[in-house]
Formats: sequence, structure tokens, C-alpha cells
Amino acid sequence: MENSKNTIGIIPENSGNSGYNAKTMRKFSNVNSLMLLIFTILMIVGAVIGATVAENFVGEDSEYYKCIGLIVSMVIQYCVGVPLAILIGRKTKTGRNMETVRSLFRKPQQSVGWVVRWVFIGIFLSYGATLVTSTIFSLIEAITGVKLNQTDFSAENNSLSQVINIICITFMAPLFEECLIRGGMLNNIKRYGSWSAVISTGIFFGLLHMNYPQVPFACVMGIVSAFIVLKTNSIIPSIIIHFVINSIGGIMSLFTGNIDVEEMDSANIEVIAENIVPYLTIMFCGFLVFGFMITGLVFFITEISSHRDSFKLEKVNPEVSEGKKLCHYFTAPLTIILTLFYIGMTILNAIPQ
Repeated sequence: MENSKNTIGIIPENSGNSGYNAKTMRKFSNVNSLMLLIFTILMIVGAVIGATVAENFVGEDSEYYKCIGLIVSMVIQYCVGVPLAILIGRKTKTGRNMETVRSLFRKPQQSVGWVVRWVFIGIFLSYGATLVTSTIFSLIEAITGVKLNQTDFSAENNSLSQVINIICITFMAPLFEECLIRGGMLNNIKRYGSWSAVISTGIFFGLLHMNYPQVPFACVMGIVSAFIVLKTNSIIPSIIIHFVINSIGGIMSLFTGNIDVEEMDSANIEVIAENIVPYLTIMFCGFLVFGFMITGLVFFITEISSHRDSFKLEKVNPEVSEGKKLCHYFTAPLTIILTLFYIGMTILNAIPQ
């Protein structure tokens, strides 16, 4: 297998380039949706069990109620849900020939410089999508006068909650979600398409969050990450991107859970003085994000102007366009149901309580 700077895209030798038909693509799609469905069911089960455990062992009035429920929920969702989803996906006739997730924890088959550039580009594009969509949603709220609801990831003001928040957001989510989406779903479908695999798994990575501010930027992040995985034949770079973004978000959640952000935004000196550590931390994170975005933008422009081959992927079953493959992918029965479910839940979660 070629390992050079000029590699267009890494596709396994057993990629199955033996002809294409819509029925088979829909089978691949249904297997991916089956893995997501299992994960989603375990996510719901984990939330219910977590709430039950927290209520019975610490009580709703305890300051540890939320964090105990969270850790139980995350263990079931990630440590049980992800391995089970991938295992069942591999047991299907369609998924049995895909590579193991463990094999994708390999050294990236691109140069270190290429990987570094694209990690920054991935972070830049993800945050760029956040800026654009947050502006759009803010305008919608201003015009309609309706404050949309969104999931609160801020940690409670106790050390246990803060530790658990960091573990779940910074470490568990990047590792297990990458294993499921890039190691499972992308790993399965890449044998039948290139850009169709990248876009379809990226979209579902966004929809999976079911939280309207996260969906657009997670879709972009998912698409870029999937692209990088196909280019490097490794999920390590995508884990790095996920880790960086979640780490910044996790740090922010530690310092915004028990302060009035709107009062701090008003530049009230007394409020800022009382919350100097959170204020400086939030500023630091802001400068860090700005630095990542500027660096990523420079690398992105450089890639466009000097390394256009970086944007190319190896063609798989080239007799059919990637657009048609996407149409076939999203018309698989289970995929249609799951797509509508995620969209419906995202809308439902956004409705003000």
C-alpha cells in the first residue's frame, strides 16, 4: 500500500471494486443505520438508567445528582453501545468484510506535515461552520422573538461533576464516537464509494447530536474528519480534531456552569472581578480558537493554491457518480427512518420549554 505525500486516497485492497448496484448500496446504508440505531437505543437506555441510579443512590436534591447520572449514562452509551453496535454491524453479511476498528489505529499514511495541516484545516472549518450557523440562528431568534432551546453541557460547581464532565466530553466522546462513525460506519461504506461515504457519514455524525447548534458544525467536522481518514487510512487524526474541539468546549463548560455569562458580557467591572478566573479562562479559550482558525485558514488557502491533489480521493466504483450513490444511500429504508427520527428530535429539542 502506497505511503507517500502524493497518495490521493487510501482504499483497502479488498475494497470490492467489482461493480455497483443500488440495491447493494442500500444494504451498506442499512447496516450503517443499524449500528447507529443500536447506539441510539443504548443512549436512551443509558439516560434512563443513569437517572434511576442517581435518584436512588444520591437523590434529586444532591449536588452530585446530575454527574452520577451522567457517568452511568456515558458508560452504557459509549462502553457498551459502541462496541455492541460495531460487533452487530460486523456480523451482518454486508459488514463482515470490513476492517477491524483496531487496525485503523495505525500510523497515518501521509506525511506528518500533511496531517498537521489538515488537522488545523478541520478545526478551522468546524469552527467556521459554528460562526456561520450561530449567526443565522441568532438572526432567526431576533426576528421571531423566540429563544430556541439547546442542550446545556456546563458542569455543576463541584469537583466530581467537573472531573466527570472532562472525562466524558474530552476523552470518552472523541474516542468512542470516532470508533463508531469513522471506525465503523465509514469503514464499512468506503468499500463502495469515496465522497459518498465521506458526506453520508459526516451528515449522520451531525444529526446524531440532535442539538440544533451542534448539528451543522458536527456535520462539517464529520465530513472533514472522514475525508482525512480516507486520505490517511487512520482514525488517529480525526480523534485529534475531535479531542481538540471537545477539550476547548469542556474547559468552557467548567467555567460557565455557575456564572452569569450575560452579566460578564456587559463588562461590569465588579462582576468580572468576582469571576476573574472564569473570565480569563473564557478569554484564553477564545484566543485559542482564534489562533486555530487563523492557522487553519492559512493552511487551507495553501492547500488550494499549491496542493490541489490533497482534495482528491481515490475513485471507488467510478462507473456510478458519487451523487447517485448518495441518493441510493439515503433511500435505504432504515436510513430514511433514522434520518427522520434525528431531524424530528432535533426540532423537538429546540422547541422552548
